[in-house]
Amino acid sequence: MRILRIRIVLPLLIALILIGSLIAFFPFHKYYVFIDNETEKTAAYVPIESPFFQIQYTHSIHLSEVIESYKVAENDVLMMTELEYEDFNIGMPSNAGEGETFVEKDGKYFIKNMVREIPEFRLFVGDVDAGLSFRTKGHQMDLKKTLERGKSYTFRVQRLSLFQLREGVRIDER
Repeated sequence: MRILRIRIVLPLLIALILIGSLIAFFPFHKYYVFIDNETEKTAAYVPIESPFFQIQYTHSIHLSEVIESYKVAENDVLMMTELEYEDFNIGMPSNAGEGETFVEKDGKYFIKNMVREIPEFRLFVGDVDAGLSFRTKGHQMDLKKTLERGKSYTFRVQRLSLFQLREGVRIDER
């Protein structure tokens, strides 16, 4: 009788452990992810509800607002689609590239129809009191409240497991 119980209970226990491990360690859902470049760990993440997002920041030299617009393309590649800025100073383009459109409207400059694909990009969070936000689907999240100032992060789209989600902070809930 005891051997019969072991033959039933042991396979059930092993199956539960395997299923639990699969749920905890298999990456199911895609997220916008900020990876700490020093530790290689997930620092923050946002569930992808829309393939479109923007990074809005205050340019460190001329102190005007810049908005970079992106979309997630096939194979989770990031595609820059538009750039909006107010000054031609250092670090800002003075014209559009091939196939792009340069527009001036209401004192702002736009480069539209951009198709610049990158797998990921680096983001440095400066230790100055200037804006740095992540915007998607009507939500604007202040990255300086979540990410550590003076550090750099790699931003990309990635599937995360429940175990990986424990490392970082979900910034759309703050």
